[in-house]
This record gives sequence, C-alpha cells and structure tokens, in this order.
Amino acid sequence: MKIRQNKKNFFLALFTIANIAIPTASNAWSGYDYDNKTEIDIGPGNLVREGLIIQFYDNRTDNFHTARVLFSEEIAGGTRLQIKDLDSEKERTFIMQN
Repeated sequence: MKIRQNKKNFFLALFTIANIAIPTASNAWSGYDYDNKTEIDIGPGNLVREGLIIQFYDNRTDNFHTARVLFSEEIAGGTRLQIKDLDSEKERTFIMQN
C-alpha cells in the first residue's frame, strides 16, 4: 500500500513539474473591424475584460493601439468587442473569432 502511494506521489510531482517547466503556447486573438475594414490582433498577455486597458494591432495602420475595453458579448460566430481607442479617441467595434 505504501509503495503504491509513493508511486502516485512521484507521478503527481513529475506531472506538476512538467506542466510548470514546459512553456505553453499563447496565441493572439484575431478579429475584424468592419467599420474600418481592417484585421485586428490582440496579442498574448492582454486580459480582455470590461474596464481594462489592452493593446491591439491594427493591420490597416500597421500600428499597435492602446484601448479601454467598454464591453464584450458572445455573438454567433465569435465575440463582439466594443473598445475606446485611446490613440484616436474613437469607439470601435471588433468581431473577434473564438
């Protein structure tokens, strides 16, 4: 019984160490701004929650922008994200792919 418990603990510890030591891939969140006819990418490390500040890449302007998240909602085919672009001082709506 004790040997079986030691094996469980060993494999549990090994599994935990492997999950911590091996980096996981973080993907950008891609979408489209239909009003400005441009693709949008929100990079890893951005927590997209109401009231928080994020950075996104606008393919049309070939620049990163800073924005405040106004709200997000699930829609058919993705997520509608309403932001205030702090660089242009304009509100924008993105349709992000899930």
